[in-house]
Amino acid sequence: MKSIILTLLLAVTVLLAACGSGKKDIDQGELAARAAKLYYEQLLEGKYEAFLEGENRPDSLPDGYKGQLLLNLRQFVAQQDSLHRGIDSISIASSVFSAKDSTASAFLIFHYGDRTSEQVVVPMVKKKGVWMMR
Repeated sequence: MKSIILTLLLAVTVLLAACGSGKKDIDQGELAARAAKLYYEQLLEGKYEAFLEGENRPDSLPDGYKGQLLLNLRQFVAQQDSLHRGIDSISIASSVFSAKDSTASAFLIFHYGDRTSEQVVVPMVKKKGVWMMR
């Protein structure tokens, strides 16, 4: 599953680079924000393991720890359902990229079912050409 996500993100990166061939630089902050948005959309779809694989963690987590992380993700989604009637959609507000250490801050807006919204920051790091959540 992780290889599918990494392949998808790599394909998106290549496509964006190809589409912007007239540009000199690829906006790495925008790529990081798109990756963060994709990870959170997977979370909302109930793809908890896919979301977890988007985090910059060791490939092998102890089963008990992984189970607790998955439970925490389910509880987060349930909490958003009870507090705000769920998250209807996610949009990108902005991003800030640091070339020095290949990190970025992706600013996402959660649009809730109760018509409120909230901006959250998702710290990102680029590992082997793929943007991962820190």
